[in-house]
Amino acid sequence: MTDKTLPEFPEQDPRGVAYHVAQTAVGAADVAIPGAGYALQQIVGHFVGEPLAKRREEWFRLVGGAILDLQERVDGFDPSTLSDNEEFISCVYEATHLAMKTHREFKREALKNAIVNTALGFTLNESLRGRFILCIDQFSEAHIRLLTVLHDLTAFPTCVAEAKSMYAGSQSSVVRAEISEMEMPKDVFTNVLADLERERFINGSLGGMMSAGSLLNKRTTEIGDLFLQFITRGEF
Repeated sequence: MTDKTLPEFPEQDPRGVAYHVAQTAVGAADVAIPGAGYALQQIVGHFVGEPLAKRREEWFRLVGGAILDLQERVDGFDPSTLSDNEEFISCVYEATHLAMKTHREFKREALKNAIVNTALGFTLNESLRGRFILCIDQFSEAHIRLLTVLHDLTAFPTCVAEAKSMYAGSQSSVVRAEISEMEMPKDVFTNVLADLERERFINGSLGGMMSAGSLLNKRTTEIGDLFLQFITRGEF
């Protein structure tokens, strides 16, 4: 069934670089077992090959639709120039392999946004791009959620209200006004914070005592900000 929420993408259009790069990157997803009998080939093809093919097709459509949207929405954007953009080609290859590994929608959205931002000229050092792609693979939705809140606590009314009610305290209390125990249990919250600190996406612990005027201070680092910009479409 065709997904009506995405624009049709002309797969044979020579400007469709993103589609064809992605297609090449996951061409090995086709399933074949040399020497296997007919019945086994049919079972593997139906229960393994078909779901992989469906996931691959959905990813192609997502990437192709995003590039087509840029062509229609961004003045001066020419998809044909992408064939000479080595950073874009590398990003599509890396993102496509990870997209085939996951069913998580937030990961596929982040990978698509990374491709779109790269197509628009957002460039990163190669080692940093690889690190960010790996973080998309390893992070949970909780990591992205917490990092987004710590990037700008003033954007969340619950955090602002909690900070205004305090003379002093920890930023952990302010963040918890937005991200509840039900949404992110204590052990998960602690582990996610440790991961973000390890990657140097945030500065230090949230548990220290702070004055009221500092409770809404931004906690993401420059690298954390770059990561959010890389995976978010035009919001950072």
